[in-house]
Amino acid sequence: MTTGAKLAMAPVLAAMLFAAGTNAQAPVSASPSKAAKSRDIPRPPVSELITRIQTEENRLDTARRLSALAVGPEERLLAQKAVRLADHQLDLAFLVALRRAADNPLPPTPQVAELDAAVKKLQANVDDQETIVAGLKKKLAKAHGRRKESLQAQLDMEQAKLDLAADELADAREDLISAGGDLKSQIERLQADHAAVDQAANASIAAAAPAAGAAAAGSDTMLSHLQLWFAVHSLRTQLEAAQADALAAVNAFRQRLDTIEKEATDQGAPAASSPAQTPANPAASEPSGSVTLEMLRRQSRLQKIQAAYKLRIRDMTELAATYGKWDELEATKQNGHTRSLFFSALWIALIVLFGVGASRLLRRLFDRMTADRRRMHTLRTISRFGVQVFCLALILLVVFGPPSQLATLIAFAGAGLTVALKDFIVSFIGWFMLMGRNGVHAGDWVEINNVCGEVIEVTLFHTVLLETGAWNDPGHPTGRKVTFTNAYAIEGHYFNFTTSGQWLWDELEFLIPPGADPNTVAESILRMVTTETAANAKLAEEEWARLAPSTESSEAPSPVSAAPILSVRPTGAGISGRIRYVTRANERFQTRTRLYHLMVELLHGQQAPPLAGAPMTPLKETA
Repeated sequence: MTTGAKLAMAPVLAAMLFAAGTNAQAPVSASPSKAAKSRDIPRPPVSELITRIQTEENRLDTARRLSALAVGPEERLLAQKAVRLADHQLDLAFLVALRRAADNPLPPTPQVAELDAAVKKLQANVDDQETIVAGLKKKLAKAHGRRKESLQAQLDMEQAKLDLAADELADAREDLISAGGDLKSQIERLQADHAAVDQAANASIAAAAPAAGAAAAGSDTMLSHLQLWFAVHSLRTQLEAAQADALAAVNAFRQRLDTIEKEATDQGAPAASSPAQTPANPAASEPSGSVTLEMLRRQSRLQKIQAAYKLRIRDMTELAATYGKWDELEATKQNGHTRSLFFSALWIALIVLFGVGASRLLRRLFDRMTADRRRMHTLRTISRFGVQVFCLALILLVVFGPPSQLATLIAFAGAGLTVALKDFIVSFIGWFMLMGRNGVHAGDWVEINNVCGEVIEVTLFHTVLLETGAWNDPGHPTGRKVTFTNAYAIEGHYFNFTTSGQWLWDELEFLIPPGADPNTVAESILRMVTTETAANAKLAEEEWARLAPSTESSEAPSPVSAAPILSVRPTGAGISGRIRYVTRANERFQTRTRLYHLMVELLHGQQAPPLAGAPMTPLKETA
């Protein structure tokens, strides 16, 4: 910039600095508002109008909370009506409060007076600054060249001052509202907050209604009816309290309406007589006219307040009636739940009586039986326990109902029972196998897990044997009962010597008398045993031949021999012999007895005649 330009700009800059210094006095004059602002200023008491608005807000919150508990369609309609009436009540309360605040402002406290003066001074400063800014904008629109640049810089500075003054004014107004000096602004702020949260509250009610309906639609069990009964009882208590509050509000509104009507009557007489009066001094007519106009306006506001209170009385009466109808519906539902609880208790009593009667009947039935007392006692105990478990299961079904995840519960219970009752399950399956053609029946002579004996009983889970000696011992009972689980039919092995086709090798031992020819005695015994067991040996060979697997080989299979086998050996007491032969399992004892009898006769001199064509056998094992 040249020196001439700088000299030309000097007066402009001087003027700007002078204006800035002059206008800077406004923020300084606002400093008392900052000084008056203190955090230690006590909050003034809440106005009665604000208290009434808060009371109506609480009524609206109560209506919304109760509407979230509505279940049926009739209850929801009544709940929506209650919310609508309570919301309308709150709107009327705002309207009445705004009009009452305009007619009866609160008396200012020293703090409020100081803050109000600061607000007015700041408002005047803002108005002056807006006037300056508007003037600069007009000049800027007509300026050109360098003057336009200087005006733009001045406008920016004044705009910054205006923004600062506006912020201070807003801060001072907030302090005034907080101190209770601007009742109308407080009410308007509450009204704005209500409008902001009203939509969100209605949306939350709409979302909570299906959840309440789903919670109330429980199963038809005693526990669900008991829970619903308590829920309905709690809701009825709240409805009765809300109805009583609405009726109390109706009485309060009527008292306020009477007070306002009296106030309107007192203020209406002078206002009615004022037009008939003729002012003595014409100069005083203008103030008298303004007073009359203000009285008319006040009378109009009072009439509007009266109309609003009449609407509030009507709406509050209807709200109380709505709560009463809702309470009647809930009372009907509560009576239904009471009847359901009564019938559930009756079912439980019947189940208990059935259990007691069944237990006594089983006791008398088992007492009359003359079978094994120990077994009867066990059966009676199991039967009584089963009846008790069955009755308990029925009572639990009445109280809690069937489980929701029945399939999953059955699957887990089945898996657990399978593991816990594996032996019983296998025994039960083994019972089906034992009932087959090659199974075990009562009276059979069997060998199970190296224990021989006669089968006494075959039940669903057990097989009972009367124990006898081993196969080469005398078949006399030992007097002991041996019980096996039927799992041996699947997991182990058993031999049944009673069914057809069951053969076994039996043996006899004998001692050759001193002085007798061992070869003659041995051959005589062999011929005798061969003769007595020839029929069984022939049948056994035929049966073994049929059971032997057939082969396609050119060589014929060697025949299976069932002929007796004789062996003779010297001992310290002389010469002893042993002969083995094939016999049926069920004929073993009879065959052995008969052979012993013939052998005694042979060894004591009553020689059995030689068999014709019987070859002589050497003193060694011969088949």
